[in-house]
Amino acid sequence: MWGAIDPGRYAVVLALRLCQVCGEELGDGEGPGNRVVVFLRPQDWIRGIAPEPGLHPECAAYSTRGCPMLAGRMTTYRSNAVAARITPCDDPECDCRQWTAPGPESDEATRAGKPADQWYSVLIDARDYQIVHYRADESEPSGYGVTLRGIQVLRLRKIRGTAEHERTVLDLVAAALDLTRLTHRR
Repeated sequence: MWGAIDPGRYAVVLALRLCQVCGEELGDGEGPGNRVVVFLRPQDWIRGIAPEPGLHPECAAYSTRGCPMLAGRMTTYRSNAVAARITPCDDPECDCRQWTAPGPESDEATRAGKPADQWYSVLIDARDYQIVHYRADESEPSGYGVTLRGIQVLRLRKIRGTAEHERTVLDLVAAALDLTRLTHRR
């Protein structure tokens, strides 16, 4: 279910360097076939951590079209995301019955019902795809994510804007990266 993440599968996908959509391994060698896309919000960029596992570029394109949040079809986060995460499905073989509800301070709980954030896609070389443990401060829960500190960003694109915040510093960074790419082609 979009927006409901199984914590066990999340950990496996990160640990084994799997694409969060197709479940296949992300590349780790050189070349254009070994690129990884991560999705993030402006606050994730500031933190230097993309909290979601990476995706193959093709799977990121699918997610951008298919996910109601990324595609811009939702103006707010679901108010029932926490309930959706702990409501078991009808499949007796599914382990969703073992999922636990996130705490009241979790990212899911604090976003519930609030206006949608801007979302960006970041293209990086698979060799730079490194998982780190983070905790910004004592008021924020700890977690795992993809580090963006000290790596080369190959491309940064806004995939979902908001009416309230048309431009952010990330838009300027994206424009600068595009300009740099254009000037190096000559």
